[in-house]
Amino acid sequence: MVGGVALTGCGGGGSTGTAPTVAKTKLQTMAKEKLEAAAKRKAKSVTCDDGIVGKVGTTQHCVLTAKDGTKYGVTATVKAVESDKVNIDFKVDDKPSS
Repeated sequence: MVGGVALTGCGGGGSTGTAPTVAKTKLQTMAKEKLEAAAKRKAKSVTCDDGIVGKVGTTQHCVLTAKDGTKYGVTATVKAVESDKVNIDFKVDDKPSS
């Protein structure tokens, strides 16, 4: 479906201490929407291990499942944080997971 794609999304969320967070469900929705838009195809699902803390450089692992069942690893990386807005880059692995 999508290989080696990097996309950016923006999400707001709750805050833990001083750093805002993007909840797991919000992160999964953001990743699915951005990746589908880039590929111009619908994905079956995107699942992430957890949410992500809004601290530049923080990463979270996700898995995109294509309609045909093929799975791709996705890395979500925080690129910028402005107030409670977290700018996240999504990078899809070049090859499907085994």
